[in-house]
Amino acid sequence: ICNPLRYSSIMSKQLCTWLVAGSWASGMTLSLGQTSFIFTLPFCEDNHINYFFCDIPPLLRLACGDTTINKITVFMAGLLITLFPFLLILGSYVHIITTILKITTSKGRQ
Repeated sequence: ICNPLRYSSIMSKQLCTWLVAGSWASGMTLSLGQTSFIFTLPFCEDNHINYFFCDIPPLLRLACGDTTINKITVFMAGLLITLFPFLLILGSYVHIITTILKITTSKGRQ
């Protein structure tokens, strides 16, 4: 946004591929980590979940053992998934606003 004429040279096909691969890799790593934590829990008695899909918090309610560490990791993963993109977006907007404020003429700011 700050350098629209340089976009095609900055956002190359290789960079786009790396961004997509990084997104997939982080999502897969997070999902596999949560799944491995769920497999270590002991389950007993009721095994019926009243939801359309099998999510982590309902599974933690079915576990017989201590789920404190699992709950903390779910919270931290949710925080990471939410906070990291938010900070990237916030940084992007700060960069855009500072670039606009550096323009001296009001006509240029428009």
